Amino acid sequence: MSLVRFSLSLLAAILLASASPVAAQLSPVDPDPLARIRDAAKSNVLACSATGETLCEQVAPKIIANAQGDSPIAENVRRLAGEIHSANISWPADAVTWALAAFRAAGLEAHAEENIAPLAGEAGSRPAQKTVVAELRGREKPDEWVLLGARLDPQDFDTVNISCNAALVIEAARDIQLTGIHPRRSIRFVLFIGLDKNMLGSWAYVRAHRNELDRARAAIFFLGGAHRMTGYMLGGRRDIEAGLREAMKPIESWGVGNNAFGASISESDFDFLLEGVPTAVANEGVRSPRPVPIFSEALDQLDIQELKRNTAIAAVTVFGIAERAEAIGPRQSRAEIEALLKTMDLDEQMKLAGLWPLWQSGERGRLP
Repeated sequence: MSLVRFSLSLLAAILLASASPVAAQLSPVDPDPLARIRDAAKSNVLACSATGETLCEQVAPKIIANAQGDSPIAENVRRLAGEIHSANISWPADAVTWALAAFRAAGLEAHAEENIAPLAGEAGSRPAQKTVVAELRGREKPDEWVLLGARLDPQDFDTVNISCNAALVIEAARDIQLTGIHPRRSIRFVLFIGLDKNMLGSWAYVRAHRNELDRARAAIFFLGGAHRMTGYMLGGRRDIEAGLREAMKPIESWGVGNNAFGASISESDFDFLLEGVPTAVANEGVRSPRPVPIFSEALDQLDIQELKRNTAIAAVTVFGIAERAEAIGPRQSRAEIEALLKTMDLDEQMKLAGLWPLWQSGERGRLP
């Protein structure tokens, strides 16, 4: 055998012998880290890892990363607040248009509703109350739902705070949508649009959806804008706190478990409370009273990172409640609701505000 032929044979042997080890050292393409979770969700089973984490605990970090990463939330707040302040957005048509576009940009289908809230002592009724609704359908129990809501009142004096609340709801929808994972139940993202004196917007919505309220598992509201959240106001429902804490387990170290049990007749959750649906309103904690700053100062002082933190809390909360095996609490009967109203002296507040006759007649609240 010639030297040249020997050298070629030796080289071929070396290449053949080394082929397998070289191939073994090639890094495989990184899989989608959420693919296994999505597959398990589609099969209606818990996507438990080797450490026993639930689907909620595995998805929550992705939701949080979406909320705290790059997002349109700051642009949405500044644009909405600026247009309201300059009167480019009027009540309610322009606000509806803006909200529909923002939800669709977040990747969800959205629709507007017009619902009527009758007024006591008047033959007619208030003009139709507007709401904008986007829904993420549940994978297992789509007819059961959890609501995340806020008010969008274009004529409110605190335009920055109102804009923060609306942008938070839209961003929470985007953050959950981006995971590609649907929770067990549906989540409704709702903006109540218009001057909401006596919460006519939420009253009208509740009246229009009375036949669905047996399947409503909770109504969560964010009204505090970019202020530090410490927990939820639970409307006197001590029975729902344990379930809520379980749903929020992925963020239990964030210091947002300082729940309280009060309620107000002037918040958007009140008509859900009157229907016996478990409610929770984000609690800003104690802040020193101060006058509302002028618009430009309020916008300059806006803490976007705090707003992103609140958005992550909102999204994790509603996803956790929607994913939980059992509801956080039952829908109360009319007798239980009335007992709660009296225990918390809400009945006296309703009487002073002229709302008690509406409860007694069944116009407002759960029917007998």
